[in-house]
Amino acid sequence: QKVGDTQSLHVYFKKYAFKPDKLGRAVLLSEFGGYNYAVKGHCFNTKDFGYKRLKTEKALESALCSLYDEEIRPAYRQGLAAAVYTQLTDVEDEVNGFITFDRKVVKLDPKTVKKIISVE
Repeated sequence: QKVGDTQSLHVYFKKYAFKPDKLGRAVLLSEFGGYNYAVKGHCFNTKDFGYKRLKTEKALESALCSLYDEEIRPAYRQGLAAAVYTQLTDVEDEVNGFITFDRKVVKLDPKTVKKIISVE
């Protein structure tokens, strides 16, 4: 830490509010989100890990919209350089991806995700 050209942050359990880096580096939210929606019959096993449990695809979409509206877009306008959502696919016990572990179910329509994550 405190070396290199970027400040890399992982934020899961609290609301993210942008703060410029004291060293003047680019600020990256390199891990955030991790909302889980377990699709029955498409999980690695019965374990259920994620940072916010949701019961439906619609609830996942709504939570993602709120996350971007309330935290990510405001941070971007204040100077956040990049944001990397956790994660694209479920990975074994982690059911916080947009695609299931077996890659058979896409939990959110890609066009919807593109619209939600747009910061313009």
